[in-house]
This record gives sequence, structure tokens and C-alpha cells, in this order.
Amino acid sequence: MGDRLNLLIIEDSEDDTLLLLRELRRGGFELTWERLQTAEALRTRLTAQAWNVIISDYSLPGFNAPTALEIVKQSQLDIPFIVVSGTIGESTAVEMMKSGAHDYLLKGHLARLSEAVRREVRDAQMRSQRKQAEIALVQSEARSRAILSAIPDLMFRLGADGIYRELVTHKPELELFFCGRNPVGLTMEQVLPPEVAARKRYYLEQALETGELQVYEQKLQVGDRLRDEEIRVVKSAEDEVLLMVRDITDRKQAERDLESLNAELEERVAQRTAELQEREARYRALMEGASDAILVADLQGNLLEVNRKTETLFGYSRQELTQMHQSQLHPPEDLELVLAAFQEVLQGQRRELLNTRILRRDGRLVPVDISATIVDLGDSQIIQGIFRDISEQQSTLRERKRAEAELQNLSKRLTLALKSGAFGCWDWNIQQNRVFWDERMYELYGLPPSSDPWVAYEVWANSIHPDDRSPTETLIRQAVLGQAEYDTEFRVIHPDGSIHYIKAFGMLVCDGQGNPESLIGVNFDISDRKLAEQTIRITNQELLRATRLKDEFLANMSHELRTPLNAILGLTEVLQEQIFGPLTERQLDALQTVERSSCHLLELINDILDVAKIESGQLELNCTPTEILPLCQSSLTFVKQQALKKRIQIQTQIPPTLPQLLLDERRMRQVLINLLNNAVKFTPEGGQVNLAISLLFPTQVREAQSYVHIAVTDTGIGIAPENIPKLFQPFIQIDTALNRQYQGTGLGLALVKRIVELHGGQVGVTSQIGVGSCFTIDLPYTPVVAPVRNTLPEPKPDLEGELLPDSCPLILLAEDNEANIAMIAGYLTAKNYRMLQAKDGAEAIALAQTHHPDLILMDIQMPGVDGLEAMRRIRRDPKLINIPIIALTALAMEEDHDRCLAAGANYYLSKPVKLKLLLATIQQLLGSSDPQH
Repeated sequence: MGDRLNLLIIEDSEDDTLLLLRELRRGGFELTWERLQTAEALRTRLTAQAWNVIISDYSLPGFNAPTALEIVKQSQLDIPFIVVSGTIGESTAVEMMKSGAHDYLLKGHLARLSEAVRREVRDAQMRSQRKQAEIALVQSEARSRAILSAIPDLMFRLGADGIYRELVTHKPELELFFCGRNPVGLTMEQVLPPEVAARKRYYLEQALETGELQVYEQKLQVGDRLRDEEIRVVKSAEDEVLLMVRDITDRKQAERDLESLNAELEERVAQRTAELQEREARYRALMEGASDAILVADLQGNLLEVNRKTETLFGYSRQELTQMHQSQLHPPEDLELVLAAFQEVLQGQRRELLNTRILRRDGRLVPVDISATIVDLGDSQIIQGIFRDISEQQSTLRERKRAEAELQNLSKRLTLALKSGAFGCWDWNIQQNRVFWDERMYELYGLPPSSDPWVAYEVWANSIHPDDRSPTETLIRQAVLGQAEYDTEFRVIHPDGSIHYIKAFGMLVCDGQGNPESLIGVNFDISDRKLAEQTIRITNQELLRATRLKDEFLANMSHELRTPLNAILGLTEVLQEQIFGPLTERQLDALQTVERSSCHLLELINDILDVAKIESGQLELNCTPTEILPLCQSSLTFVKQQALKKRIQIQTQIPPTLPQLLLDERRMRQVLINLLNNAVKFTPEGGQVNLAISLLFPTQVREAQSYVHIAVTDTGIGIAPENIPKLFQPFIQIDTALNRQYQGTGLGLALVKRIVELHGGQVGVTSQIGVGSCFTIDLPYTPVVAPVRNTLPEPKPDLEGELLPDSCPLILLAEDNEANIAMIAGYLTAKNYRMLQAKDGAEAIALAQTHHPDLILMDIQMPGVDGLEAMRRIRRDPKLINIPIIALTALAMEEDHDRCLAAGANYYLSKPVKLKLLLATIQQLLGSSDPQH
């Protein structure tokens, strides 16, 4: 089985696309792919699924690889981008690589395509894994800091000589406790009052001598208050003790308050005292009286010693525990994580808390936090672990919430940094009304840097343009109250008078009680973007004006030219009828010349207007079911006389049974006449013209669509290969010499191509100089399914395809045009979709509520309730809210697209709709390429 590959191809040539797919399949890939040709399609599909690689042609009509690469970079998706082109030069390729492309190949040398794709996909996966590892490391470090700060006690390591070796926990009160001095490396006598140091040294010596937990209480002046402390001293090494200091001022105050109560409360005081004594007894030792389970193990993980809390936590006796390995304390599914953390402790890489579970003797799982460290005993090393049961951690709930708030604040800062990049950063202290600015902020506001990073709020406010100050300060106030997100744009005036546009983001930070504390954010200069937007806006206005003027000119030209031509042709006809008197033969010949010239001029006017209508999207087809044979015969009638004059033989190969096609008969006759007229015009006397029609059925090579294939072949002068691309461009003729032999406007083939494409078809040409040319037209068609007669007595909706199994998807078609209904319903029925038909929006709503179709095709312009209102009502029904809807409309402006999506459509297609595009969109929304599955 080959490598799976999600491939996005940016290419306008189907043949080149097939070459790429074939080469990749030869390279061992199993492909899921899509082909795009526009920037809008790329933006839409880029995030539709996870793409492994993008292969792009360098130049497409109206689109190119640099633009595509910029869109991918803006999406911040790490997708390998490979350029494959037949014309790209070396300098252009180098520029593409500098811009971020991962590789480039020539279309004629695709041998290393599979290797390049496999390499870039592998590199992208490695980058993703490395990024995930970095994120995990940052999260792990943050979790360690938060949990360590949640430990309620002050813990120190003291040597036998009374020197502080390490502060195990770092609390805010430490600075006050030691009067701002760092005690590490100092003796107790150097940092504590003499009587306090002497007493602590006594218990230090007792703990080292007896090995038992020493517990005592003391009073200590800390800052401006007298503090009651509970001191626990336990031997942790031959020459070291672990000292824990707990603030019991509140408890002592409670005891003193209890002693002052009257006799009526003696019983409750006694009960409370007993509870306090019981609680105090549980905390009597670090090993024997600690509130947490403490375990000591060798470097192989064998347990050497445990405290009494460990017996309670795990449900095993001390003797059983000291015969166990640390891996036996955890459920099998957690062992990999625990053993990995154990190895990190051995390597000195981990000391932070590990959140995991333990397995009790009774089979119950208990969540715990574990901190572990290596203790050096001189001749050996051990691992000391503290297991804290966090299932009932009431005493540290407030500290944990504060840690979570700090982590959330840090997350906001990181999110903001990722969103805005390295720009000017600021921090507004709301209570002090001062703003912190970094160096970049001074540059953005045109101010000289200051040694004091704090600036007055008014410095910022006074720099804002007077017209923008009030709305900006209003948004600031709303952000402080939590009523809005601070995301805005405003203008600032530099001291030199220049005006700059600023983009600002901000996030609110609250204290532990939820009160606003500060507003942090970033600024960056968007003046260039604003200038570009203004330029584009002016350009668009000019383009709209020019388009409007062009349309008005064409309309006026049509009127002004047709009016005199009407008179010329009318009077010519009257004169030829000799109504005003008899004419000589020479005069009649002159009138025929006038008539032919006028008809030629009228033809030219019609062609120019047709091209203009097509290019502006104003040409609409009036499609009806059309027989092919009569259409061809009527078209041949127009050229037979001209062929007879040149002794050109016209042959036809038309099968007797051809399907009806849904066509605009007048426009398609115009296409055939153009092709036949050109064939006769460019064929020398005595030549031959052939009109042949055949059916092309779907194959494994060709797309799943049937076509009527029309070919017009001549034995004319032929066309050079380099001139073939010019054939279908308007107003361009191959022979442009002043004395050219063949006359014409150069519009005929341009109209042929555009009219055929409006029908969903395609035009092709092959030619050889001196031999002749062959022009082909492929028009899609769908076999018409015979309607099924309804034999039930009660009426039922217009449901097509009822003979199909119920597993086939049901599609509701809302359309009022009979020709469109016949075309779409027949095509989709042939593709194994069941059809439900509605003639207006109200009927569509009713049928959707009754039948719950799998998908809805909604025309927008319908009588009564239009498509937009119908979609809105359907989306209000909770049972119909998730049904995919495709909007079908002849309206093709951008605002029409937005209106359809806002009303509830999932997709938008403008008419005339290409049936194969419609089918692909339906399959995509239903999540299957086969309606049988």
C-alpha cells in the first residue's frame, strides 16, 4: 500500500494535472487531490482539510504561483509548496525559493517529483513534531512553577553546621522573613534573632542525633506583625535536616479566641481543641507525621523507606511497601509516563511536580502530585519522592486558583504575541493611570525614547487625532468594564505634523477578585496598508465608472448604427422590388452590393455586442430541449450557396438517433454557422468540408460525463502551431497584412468559444499547414430518464428517481424554470440521486419540513417567497438547520454571493451552472463521491 497524500494542485491545464497525478502514483502515492485555478478558491479550500503538499503552476490566467504562495504564508499553515512549470526561468525559480517555495521542477522533467514531494512532506512532519515538543516543554515548566508555588509551607535544607543550603519553596514572604537577604550560604545566627537561632540549632542537633521528627512552635517578629510558627525538623541526610516552617498565626489566634469564650461554649471548645490536637498529631513528622506520603527509593526504583502516610495512601503495610518496586504503585496505562519522568530525575532534568495516579491495594485509583529529587549521601544516592493526594485538596484551593489565574494571564500574553508579532508593546496600569511603553512605542508615536518606560496616560491620549480620540477612549472604557474587546484603528499625529494610522490590540487583566488591574496590548503602524486601500478604492471607482461608460457606449452605438442600417436595408429592398420605377441590371447589381455590405455591417455590429455582453456577464441563454439533426441541417443551409460557388463538396456524418440537448438553439446555430462559414471561406476551390457528429461516453480515462462531439473538418489552408492560441481572442486575425486575402473581424471564433463554454462545453482545434483544420465542440448531455406514473390515489410531491433505492441521497430542487428543472433533475437522477422538486420558496419550505432531504438546491429568483427568504426560514427550524444548501442564481456579483451565505447557504454557484461542477459540490457537501454509499 502506497503513502497516503492529500494533494492540492493549482493548475489550469487538465492534461498537465493528469501528468502530475500519474507521476506521483508511479512514485508509490495514494492520492486524495483537488485542482484549483483562482485565489478565491485557494483561500476557501486551504483550511478545508489537512493538505500534505501544494503543487502549483507558475502562471495561470489571472493568478500565479507568487500570489498563491503569499496566500499560504498568510494562513500560517506549514504546507510544502512546490512550483512545477514549463516556462519558469532560473532567476524566477530562485526568487520563488527565496519567497518560501520548497522546490521547483520543470514540467518536462518530472522524474524527481515523487522524491521531492516525499522529502518535503517528511520535513514538514519533522517541523511539526519539533514545534509540539517545544510547546510541551513550555507547558511543563509553567506547571512546575505553579505547583511549587502552591506548597503552603516554607521549606529549607540546613546543614549540621547551621548553614542554609537551599530554599526548597520560594514564597513572597521570604523577603520579609529574612529582611531582604538571601540566606543560602549563611548561618542561622547571621539571619535570625539570637534566641530564635539558638532554639533552632538545639532541635537541629536533636534531629541529627535521634533521627526523629522534631516539632516545636515559636513566635517571630516578621515585618510589623508578630507571627506564630510551627517548626518541623527532620533528618534528611547524615549532615543535613529538612526544616519546614508553617504560619499558624491564624490557628493560634483561634485558640486564644476559644479560651475567651464563656462556659456555655466549653463543650464546643473542648471538641474543637480535640480536633486541633488530632490534626496536629497528623502533621507531627515529615516522615511519620507529614501530611504527604514520602517515599525513598534507590536509583533502580526499589523502595527503601516510607512514612505512615504512605501506608494510608496506598493501603499497604510498611513491610509490604519496602519489598516493592516503584512501578508497582501505578496503573499499567500510566507506567510509560511515570518511568520516563523517573529517568529524567536520574539525569537531573526534572524536579517539578508530576500529575498522575496511584493504584491502591483495593484497586482504587487516586490522583496525586509527585515531586522527586536525588539526595546525595556521599557514598550513594537515593531518590526522595513526595506524593500528595489531590483528590481532597481543600487547603490549597485558593493558591491553586491564583496559580491558574497567573497561567491564564501568561496564556493571554503569549496569544497576543503570536497574533500581533514583534510590534510596540504597552501595559496600562489602570489604578495608577500610567502606561508602560517599550522602545518601539516611542517610534510609532514619533517621540524620542525616554529612560523612564512609564509615561502618563495623557501622553498617549493627546497624540491621537482629535477626530479619533473620543471613540478610541470610549472603546478603552468598554474594554476595562469587560463590555468589548479592545481591537481598533486610529490616527496619531507626530510632532512633525505627519499623520500615521495605528492598529491596536488589548487584553484586560484582572486581580484575584476579578477587579480590573491592567490593560496590556500592542500597536503597529498600518499607514502603508491604509494608503493601499485608498488607492484600491479609487481604482475600483474608476473601473466601475469605465465599465458603466463602456456599457452606455455600446448601447448607444447599437442604437445609432442599427437605425441608419434599418433605413438602408429597407430602402434597398423597396428599390429592388422596383416600386419607384424600373431599374437597369447594372443598378440592380449595385443594390445587391449595398445589401450585402449592409448585412455584413449588421453582422459585425451583432458580433461586437455579443462579445461585449459575454465579457460583462450579461449574455443569458434561453435553453430548451433541442434536436441535433434539424439544428445541423438549418446551419448547413446558410453555407451551401457559398460552397456551391467554390465547387466545395460538403459531406455529413450524422447518426439517425441522437439525444436531445438542452441548448440555446439560436446561439448554437450561430456557433455552427461560424465554424462552417470559416471552413468554406478558407478552403480553396474544389476542396471538401465535413460535418461529423458522434457520442462520447464516460471511460476510466475521461471524466464521468457523456458528450455530443461535433467536428467540422476542411481541406483548407491550415493554421501554423504558433498561431493556434490566437484564434479565439477577439479582434485578432492571423493574417493582418493590408493586402490579406481573407476578410473578417476576428470575432467569430471568440464568440464560438464563449457560447460553447456558457453551455458547459469545450472547443478544440487541430490543424496542419496546407492540409486543413478540424474544429471540435464537446457538449455535455445526460440521458433523459422516463418519468414514473403515479398510481396512488392521493397527490404526492414531484419526486424524481423514486425507482432508486432509499439509500440514494434525496435532493430537493427549488427552481421555477422548466428547462433548468429538466436539465438538473435529469442529470442528477442519472447520477443515482433521488429528486424532490419545488416551484417556489413556500413549497420548498414545506417539502423540506416533510421529507428532510439530504441536500437542497435553492434558486434565488422565484415567485412568491424568494430563495433568500426560504433559506432563512429553513435555518430557523432546528430539524433542518444542518441540511447543506447550495444557492443557484444568475446574480453573479460579490455582494450577491455574500447575501446567499448570510441567508444560510453552505455554497454558492452562479448560472449557467456547469453540471460536473454542481455534482462535485454535492459530493463534497455530502462527504462521498458515490451516492450509493
